[in-house]
Amino acid sequence: MRSAPAWIRLRRVIVPVFAIALLALAVGVQAAGATVVEKGPYADQYTFIDDSCGFPLEVVGEVKGTYRIRQGKGKTASAFFLRDRFTYREVVTNLETGGWFVLRGSGVFNEVKARRVSGTVFEFTAVEAGQPFVIEDSTGTVVVRDRGVLRHRILFDTLGDDVPGGEFVLDLGTTVHGPHPGFADDFPFCEIAAELTGA
Repeated sequence: MRSAPAWIRLRRVIVPVFAIALLALAVGVQAAGATVVEKGPYADQYTFIDDSCGFPLEVVGEVKGTYRIRQGKGKTASAFFLRDRFTYREVVTNLETGGWFVLRGSGVFNEVKARRVSGTVFEFTAVEAGQPFVIEDSTGTVVVRDRGVLRHRILFDTLGDDVPGGEFVLDLGTTVHGPHPGFADDFPFCEIAAELTGA
């Protein structure tokens, strides 16, 4: 059984791709007393080809949302808090058959807690709620739907410079609440893609 391509696995962890870029810029601090340092809307369109299922899939997508970055106070001034409200939609087409399906998602990625581990390294907790991974066939019928809450924990070095950014240290894992079939390591994405596109 083939598992989902790397880009699908990554999207199921922190959705969407743009949110991952924002995460690299700012990672959480407790919200109390925080100062907003940046906020605004974002939007991006993208296209790429993926052949990790053994047949070429063209992915044409769009992501949009709004984000806010807040800075901590006092001893946590080097830590930043990200909230990202996102939606994305991708049309995935089998270039050999012309068959296609939609992959979409929406939700809120919200950093809710920070704990200093040592020096400038913090353990951050983020909550992702919504429907981050939905597959629909070409008629609009839902085939797979993740929903509920994911709780992510990471170690991150803020570098102590009081500006957004730093270095990722370690993924401490994700706790899953609610049905998230697409989050499973053995999720049969390639089999579903083959069935939906006539591969």
